[in-house]
Amino acid sequence: MLKLAVVILNYGTPDLAIKAAESVLRQLPARSRLILVDNASLDDSYSRFLAWRATLGAAAPVDIILSPRNGGYSAGNNLGLEAARAEFYILLNSDAFMRAGSVSRLLEAMERSTDVGVLGPRLVGPDSRTLVSRFRTPTPLTEFVEASGTDIFYRLFRAHVTPIENNDPSVEPGWIGFPCIMLRGAMIDEIGRLDERYFMYFEDIAYCRRAVRAGWKLAQEPDAVVDHLCGKSSQVEENADLKRRLPAYYYASRARFYRDEYGLAGFFAANLLWYAGRLASYLRVLTLRKPTKVCAGRAADIWTDPDEGRPAMPDSQASGRWR
Repeated sequence: MLKLAVVILNYGTPDLAIKAAESVLRQLPARSRLILVDNASLDDSYSRFLAWRATLGAAAPVDIILSPRNGGYSAGNNLGLEAARAEFYILLNSDAFMRAGSVSRLLEAMERSTDVGVLGPRLVGPDSRTLVSRFRTPTPLTEFVEASGTDIFYRLFRAHVTPIENNDPSVEPGWIGFPCIMLRGAMIDEIGRLDERYFMYFEDIAYCRRAVRAGWKLAQEPDAVVDHLCGKSSQVEENADLKRRLPAYYYASRARFYRDEYGLAGFFAANLLWYAGRLASYLRVLTLRKPTKVCAGRAADIWTDPDEGRPAMPDSQASGRWR
């Protein structure tokens, strides 16, 4: 069994993925492998990875996998998890780069705390500021608070505001963001791999909830630092910031999470509370304040069915190539 397997998933960002891989490769401990998975990119990512792999020499602990289809974030990472049996795994986004010493610090933290199944590093943005990476679990009331965009509701319903400000260690997280995450192999053996019903988004929340229900703890190691470019591996974050319409698969994953976590009634409650929040936002005009903006089309898109919304993408010509 390996000590560590690091999985980097790529879709159309070969330069970033190679940079992420190189940030890990120089600090891998003994009995480790780096597994770079191309999720059926429509560009030349796979050939670029093979060319890069050839420069490393035959003995380099690097495997390149080409997925036969783009099954989404969970499916792509699961290919990497299945490729090696290890005591610990790191899932690393292609737009996240591990600073020197971060791998060893994550391993040391995991070995100290045998009840921790999910461990995150400290994420740092391009402006060198620490990013929020620990979160409370979303609830239907979260939808009201976020849609209202009103400070008083954020204060009144603080327990339903998902970001844990300043990564406050006194607040127990419901989930930890997955730009970079270490998972314990024994936990994966117990609860399984990522849920492939989620194409992209909310799979990290769902997985952390499964881990917690099985008795595993979530933790963060602040001395392990990872630079995160925040959304360069996907345009969804950029579109959200600009209030553009989000892809259907985002809303399908949202619907699946609320239905899985709270049942059909919880999903309906989340959507109705979102509308109530928007009404509260529009009432801000009574105090001469503008309503907060939301992503285009959201009022209708929140009803997207969880089994819909997967993008229609052609499969690659591979049947699961591995180098």
